[in-house]
Amino acid sequence: MKIEPETYEELIRMKRCHDLVKYYQLSEEELNMIYDFLTNNKDGVVKGNTANLTLMNGNNVVNTISSICSSAIDGLVMSNIVFNVIKHYTPSSGGGYSGGSSSNNNNNNNNNNNNNNNR
Repeated sequence: MKIEPETYEELIRMKRCHDLVKYYQLSEEELNMIYDFLTNNKDGVVKGNTANLTLMNGNNVVNTISSICSSAIDGLVMSNIVFNVIKHYTPSSGGGYSGGSSSNNNNNNNNNNNNNNNR
């Protein structure tokens, strides 16, 4: 981006666009398009998933940019107010509830020991 920010708002918008490049492969033209979109649409939102970025104004889709996303994230939400990254979630193996059985065994052993000591 070859834009010189003149206000704090422009500086923040530019920083968010530079942060966006950490997660998505974008050309300079696409990055400028996103910057201009946010400049012209104060309530505009950029929503990213693993395959593209969608530029939205309210519920209206203004543009969609196909882009490869970093495997470290599942998506992103960016506007003039927020920059939220949705980190990639990998569920643990074994699923469900974990760790409870050993605690229950310890409690049962302690109870058994206490009962034996009281005899």
